Amino acid sequence: MEETPNNGWAGQFYPVTLALLRMVAGLLFWQHGAQKLFGWFGGTVVPPFSLFWFAGVLEFIGAPFLMVGLFTQPVAFFLSGEMAVAFFTQHLPKGFWPIQNDGEVALLFCFIFLYLVTAGGGRLSLDALWPSPSAPKASDRRSQSFPVMSTVFRIMTGFLFWQHGAAKFGFLGGRVVEYPDLRFFAGVLEFVGGPLIALGAFTQPLAFILSGEMATAFWISHFPRGQGFWPIQNAGEPAVLFCFIYLFLVTAGPGRFSVAGLLSRKSR
Repeated sequence: MEETPNNGWAGQFYPVTLALLRMVAGLLFWQHGAQKLFGWFGGTVVPPFSLFWFAGVLEFIGAPFLMVGLFTQPVAFFLSGEMAVAFFTQHLPKGFWPIQNDGEVALLFCFIFLYLVTAGGGRLSLDALWPSPSAPKASDRRSQSFPVMSTVFRIMTGFLFWQHGAAKFGFLGGRVVEYPDLRFFAGVLEFVGGPLIALGAFTQPLAFILSGEMATAFWISHFPRGQGFWPIQNAGEPAVLFCFIYLFLVTAGPGRFSVAGLLSRKSR
């Protein structure tokens, strides 16, 4: 685990939440491949040997490797690249904001996978049974790439999350949610919490609250839609991904390059 400031008792659960994030992201990602190749989960089969077909092959075959944590770093590298290409070619031409161009899920996957490139599969993975020379070790925790990618991952999570709060207050093409609607309070959490997460301030307690908010949002807003349990069918994919990212941040902490990290260094 990365040595982050103020991890406290929660830090000991880092291997567990990293494994959960890796497995959940892998499972949700696999569904996209299943849709493209076989039409499962309400999808449409894409033409064989088209670009979308090759993307489906990567998703369908690569995601199970992430779920079990085998060849995590190279697989995550290729899948992150695929998601970056998908965002810039399919979503960005529709506009800048991911919440408006339908590119949010692609970016969430992209940065989760980028994090896994530097973090590896963790202790609870098949990679841990056969450690390779390139796998992160305790002596590598203070290397440059891991803290930097941890920071980028946290900032992007906060930025993407903030958009949902902004939309609830009428920005980014959204509709204003009036008080005392439950979504109003969710909007406050998202609008204020997103920037705080990005800055790395109050990260662990705030991430705990936001993870619970996203779990609640999935079960009361997405699951009841009656279009199936799977998040890819009930539009609950962002909520599930945010939920497990924030659960992970509870144990990972804000990282070295954060407001909390800066204050910790000054106090020393």
